[in-house]
Parts: sequence; C-alpha cells; structure tokens
Amino acid sequence: MESETMVAIVKERPAPGLTLKRVPVPEELGPHDVLVKVKRASICGTDVHIYNWDKWSQERIRPPQI
Repeated sequence: MESETMVAIVKERPAPGLTLKRVPVPEELGPHDVLVKVKRASICGTDVHIYNWDKWSQERIRPPQI
C-alpha cells in the first residue's frame, strides 16, 4: 500500500453533518471486499439526506459509518 491512512467522510453520530478525517487504510479485506483509489468523487441526493439526517436517513443509516 502507498499510505497507511486515507481520507474518508464519516457519519459519526445520528445528527446532521459529516466529518472529513484521516482514517487507517483497512489491512484486512473480506472475500467480497475491494479497496479502490478514488481520483474524483461527487455527491448525490442520498448523500444530502445523510448529511441533513432527515427521516429517510434515520430509517436506513446506522452510524458510525465511513
């Protein structure tokens, strides 16, 4: 691996907002996991629901999640 850490957007708690932080690169992957290097990213409507912590996300998301 090139680095021991990576940048991640984290939903730390069941409340509005997200946190941009450095986290350890996963050392062990499951049989159906894959680790990719992201060069560009964008947001979609689902991301807005999670950021705002509205009813939709409260029913589907269980923080903490990276």
